[in-house]
Amino acid sequence: MILIGHDIVPFQPLFLVSTKEDIANTPSNANILFIFNKALLGYCVEQKIPFSLHVEDIKELVIGNALGASYLLVSKKFAKQAQKIAEEYFFDSKILLLGKKEDDIEFAAFQGIDGIIFKKGIRHEDI
Repeated sequence: MILIGHDIVPFQPLFLVSTKEDIANTPSNANILFIFNKALLGYCVEQKIPFSLHVEDIKELVIGNALGASYLLVSKKFAKQAQKIAEEYFFDSKILLLGKKEDDIEFAAFQGIDGIIFKKGIRHEDI
């Protein structure tokens, strides 16, 4: 299981962005994160920038995987359904539960979710 942002597990953070200008202010090797946005998706694909997406429905999930998202971040209510679709269609993207507390690790494990990301795993203060 992937753990990003846990206190004792080393991790590479995702950099939260909302504009192309934000992307320019991230480290060159950063994996950026944004809420599903067609303009930013097109830009990242065109520029070959590693990216992850916060998705809210099946359409966004499928498109994100098709465009090469590293991670697809989902809420607890959508996690099990998203993981099932990812397994059915052999997604390359990994499903990450947006975790709020350490107990969410157990939920993710029991549901077979690829991983979990906590608040500390998302950087936005530098942008």
